[in-house]
Amino acid sequence: MRITTRAIKQEVVHLPAPQEFSMGNTGLVISDSDIACYSRPEAGNCILIGSEDPECDIQDEVDPDNWNDNFSEQWTTQAIRQAQRFPTLGITSQTRGAVGLYDVTEDWAPIYDKSSIDGYYMAVGTSGNQFKNAPVAGKIMAALVAQNDTDHDLTPIHINLDYIGYDLNIGNFSRLREINPESSFSVLG
Repeated sequence: MRITTRAIKQEVVHLPAPQEFSMGNTGLVISDSDIACYSRPEAGNCILIGSEDPECDIQDEVDPDNWNDNFSEQWTTQAIRQAQRFPTLGITSQTRGAVGLYDVTEDWAPIYDKSSIDGYYMAVGTSGNQFKNAPVAGKIMAALVAQNDTDHDLTPIHINLDYIGYDLNIGNFSRLREINPESSFSVLG
């Protein structure tokens, strides 16, 4: 594989919404790149806050078999950033939320490919954001399995994205592709 993956520790904050908010009725999913956080409504009139991974934050690359799954100062950083937008957001001393791992590639673009092991396919390096792309990822993987005798590095498989009428070159997600330093998610500088 030319493209590899690594594990990055990620933390998501879970706080009660400000009293004047009704997150279940009027809450929005927000991506705010000025504070480098996203937020969305959470059950029980709460707010969930995640990081957009700005350059100023430490990327905690960990051994996925041996890592600290406790909250760190990053939890407080994200809560304080969100409080800039919601001044009445109460930041509790009790840390709640989730701590988990992202699998990321060097250019933060996923790998959708077969492996060097016959019959084994990969959908990895998705950096935690690909859940919303699951239908397309499933279509990509189905095309790869159906065309298992095709080397999509030499003759890239294409699929049509029906809803937008786009011809997608699956070779862009190859494990053997060149690293894309121009990727909008790239941390290569």
